[in-house]
Parts: sequence; structure tokens; C-alpha cells
Amino acid sequence: DTLIHEQYWDGYSDTSHTNSFSMAKSYTGALLGCAISDGYIKSIDEPVSTYIPEFKEGWRARITLKHLVTMTSGIDFDESYGNPFSFPAEGYYGSNLLKACTDYKDSRREPGLIFDYLSGNTALLGYCITKAVGKPLASYLSEKLWIPLGCEHPAYWSLDRKNGLEKAFCCINSNARDFARMGKLYMHHGKWNGLQLVDSAYIESSVVPFDCKETDGSKNHTYGYGWWLTEHNGLRVYYMQGMLGQYVICVPEKELVICRLARSRR
Repeated sequence: DTLIHEQYWDGYSDTSHTNSFSMAKSYTGALLGCAISDGYIKSIDEPVSTYIPEFKEGWRARITLKHLVTMTSGIDFDESYGNPFSFPAEGYYGSNLLKACTDYKDSRREPGLIFDYLSGNTALLGYCITKAVGKPLASYLSEKLWIPLGCEHPAYWSLDRKNGLEKAFCCINSNARDFARMGKLYMHHGKWNGLQLVDSAYIESSVVPFDCKETDGSKNHTYGYGWWLTEHNGLRVYYMQGMLGQYVICVPEKELVICRLARSRR
């Protein structure tokens, strides 16, 4: 709860806005927990078809919100970042995010079995939350987290088009201090200044491995509900991650939160 070190380079400062990239997935995962607590969503096991009619038939009818937040839907999204026709290209630069998601009708595998990191899952989850709460995802984030967390500056969540959908899988534009608050919130089990913002049981499930396999057949040890998981020098670590070196890293045994923003991973 104390700022130990802060440093900026190349004209950036504590008020500069920079892209979260996929750290936004952790915010979207938290909003799922909020929507369940608020009664907008019955449970994490609710079918995606409740909110997206295209998912009412075939194998897609078995996909739940839990499968989206844990990246186990089995949808055959193309996550190639070198292909101009892949999902990331359509997601970042297209103007109809929902269509880009629902156009994928093939499965890689049965839902719930294999963790496979694919951004389309979080894009679909964001749409489901938006439909459930009846307001833009950014408005719900502001109401449930940004304002209660005492964030010092406005943030900007990129849309697929004017008055369109938030890109729930990426692209919250903010600053290091306000991003770091999310790590502090999770370190305090969803409580902020005595107020429970996210259910503590949901937080706990978010930062432990979901019970499934990795793509190589080993037991999942990598991902929870929108959070990455690892160990370092015997210490448990969970973290938010963006593709160009954006991190909010939590080390609970050290009561330590690290926010690092960058132009590249290294």
C-alpha cells in the first residue's frame, strides 16, 4: 500500500496514457465477477447462448461464460499476429467485433477441456456482460472499479466503431499508477478501503489454475479467470499481461505489486 519506486522514460510521466493491450482481459474478467454479484448474470456457468443467439445450436450451445474467461471455449479462433486476415487483425482494425467473433463456427475441441489463449474468447465475454448489464462495458467498469478504486485520471477504452463495442480483449488506455490499483485490489481479495468491490471467492478462483489441460496435455498451471499464473524463486505470482510488455505483477508473499509499461516485451 506504499509507493516504493516510480520511474519514467522518453517523455512519459505518471499522467501519460498508454495502451493496456491484453491487460484489459483481467478487467473484463473482474467485471464478470461484478455482474454475477450484482445479479445481472445468474452464474459463471450460464450458457453464452443466453446473450448470443448464434450460440444456441450445435456444440456452441455447450459453451459457458466460464469457458470464455478461462480460454477453454474450444472455438477455432486464429490468433496469428502475422496474418492480416486473422482474428487479432479483425479485432484491432475491423468495425464489427461481434461479427468477427461469431464468424468462427468451427471447434478445435470440446469446451472446458483445454486452455488455449485466444482473444476472441474475451471479446465474446465482453459482449455478454454488456448485454447482461444493459450498459456499455466502459460505463460498467467506471461504476464498479475505476471510480471506487480512486483512479486519478480518465481512461479510454477503444471501440470497434463510433458508438460501438469496447474491445474487451484489449485496449484500455491509462497510466501506470491507475493500472497498478487493479493489482492492489486483487492482493486485498477484492476489497478496497473496506469496501468489497469484487467477491473474494471469485478473486480466489481467478488467480489459481482452472481445472483443465494445456495444449501439450499437461495440467493447466498457466491461467485462471483472465489472469496469468507462475512461480518465481519459490514464490507464487499472478499477473496481467499485454503483448508489448505491459504488466501488473502481484507477489502476495512479498505484498508486492509491480506495474511495468513498455513498447516491447524486453
